[in-house]
Amino acid sequence: MKTNYILLAACGLLAGCALEPPPAATYYDPATGARTDVSENLLATEGQPREVVWLNAFRDHRGGRGQSSYYLEVQYIAPADVGYLDIPPGKTLTLVADGSSTTFDSNGSLNRRRAFSRENADFVREDAFYPVSQHDLQKIASARDVKVQIKGNNGLVERQFRPENFERIKAFVAQAGL
Repeated sequence: MKTNYILLAACGLLAGCALEPPPAATYYDPATGARTDVSENLLATEGQPREVVWLNAFRDHRGGRGQSSYYLEVQYIAPADVGYLDIPPGKTLTLVADGSSTTFDSNGSLNRRRAFSRENADFVREDAFYPVSQHDLQKIASARDVKVQIKGNNGLVERQFRPENFERIKAFVAQAGL
């Protein structure tokens, strides 16, 4: 029960801090000047979730002018007692867009895991990046129904896009000029 209250508090904190996220946040590396754009795409769920999950579109401009790389970024946060999803290398992200399934490959989250505390509660966080084509991003943005499955060594997380998820992905695709 304590875990549920902690997760609810974390969800409330995260949801309350961002009223309307921009289509993409832009970051510049202070050392290299490299630019990255990231959509903020929280995948909400019905009822009391045991974890909070984002599926962000990510554009990396390190290739120079006009040479961007695109990724889908999975961010997973859960109470420490729930633990890591432990996303391994391989085909661990599946999107079913309008009934058509596409599986994405990643290096996993091994080097992108950390524990942290907030408001006297302990959490874990992990991130995994999946290279994605411009065509796949367009397919996701133009779909009417998208289901998300993230496989980890410690379970499977499933979510479904809501209207706000489609709006964010469409805005990211439009901003990227895809």
